[in-house]
Amino acid sequence: MKRGITTEELSYQFKDEKKAIEVYAAIGFDALDYSYDMYAYPGSPYALDSYLEYAKEIKKVADRNHIVFNQLHAPLYHHRVDIPMTETELKEEEFLKSMTLRSFEVANILGCKYIVMHPRKFKNYKTLEDHHKLREYNLNMFKEFIPYIKKYNIQIAIENMFVFDDKTHIPVDTSLRTAEEMVSYIDELGSEYFVACLDTGHANINGLNPCNMAKILGNRLKVLHIHDNFGQLDQHLICGLGTIDWNLFIKTLSDINFQGVFSLETCGMMYNMDPGIAEDCVRFEFQVINKLLNSI
Repeated sequence: MKRGITTEELSYQFKDEKKAIEVYAAIGFDALDYSYDMYAYPGSPYALDSYLEYAKEIKKVADRNHIVFNQLHAPLYHHRVDIPMTETELKEEEFLKSMTLRSFEVANILGCKYIVMHPRKFKNYKTLEDHHKLREYNLNMFKEFIPYIKKYNIQIAIENMFVFDDKTHIPVDTSLRTAEEMVSYIDELGSEYFVACLDTGHANINGLNPCNMAKILGNRLKVLHIHDNFGQLDQHLICGLGTIDWNLFIKTLSDINFQGVFSLETCGMMYNMDPGIAEDCVRFEFQVINKLLNSI
């Protein structure tokens, strides 16, 4: 099983993300989860007319360092879709959609197999009727991307999500919270176009065992976001610093014959670190998962 990590982890530490790619490869990682979502702002390299040339430069650096891009994270939509948006928010939505469509071209250039996407959320989500309405909204949204999936020969990996109640800060129901609902989405949308991305930290917040979710997803599971927490916050910690049973999770991946990348999304380990310490932290993370995976 390949060892992977998001490019975000060290991209904040270097002015040029090409340096981060070189460091990941030198540490020993085989694959990268390209954090395209962190470039979803006006004036970023991917918001300029030269975005395809920039993507080609990134791919050349990866090729020189013998590391591949397995997956890419699409931009995140933060506005709730069941309440009116301001004119400014509508412009932001339009911009994010244009950046999402560009992500298919970028993923194709980078050689990514998968684009990870979040579902949209409601601000007011209380009833079964709300659940059905949100499901219909998300299914229609995902269907809009099928022509791009076909054109660029890329699959969308839909990710399990969580939502905290505004008052109690307790996780509550939302779209794609469970593995069963992820399966229902993929089967309705078409498994030739859509696959599952299992985020272990999101599962733990929801009080769901990621091992059980992996078993239910089965061969639909193609992408992983690996990180740990204590079930209360989305902390994005390295395996073993939270409450997930990683030995059991590794065994589960082996049992279901998972052939993808064990890809870290542990950006919570990196905040406010200077580059030298951050590199040491990433080396430590690599050692942790290398020992886990060598136990299979």
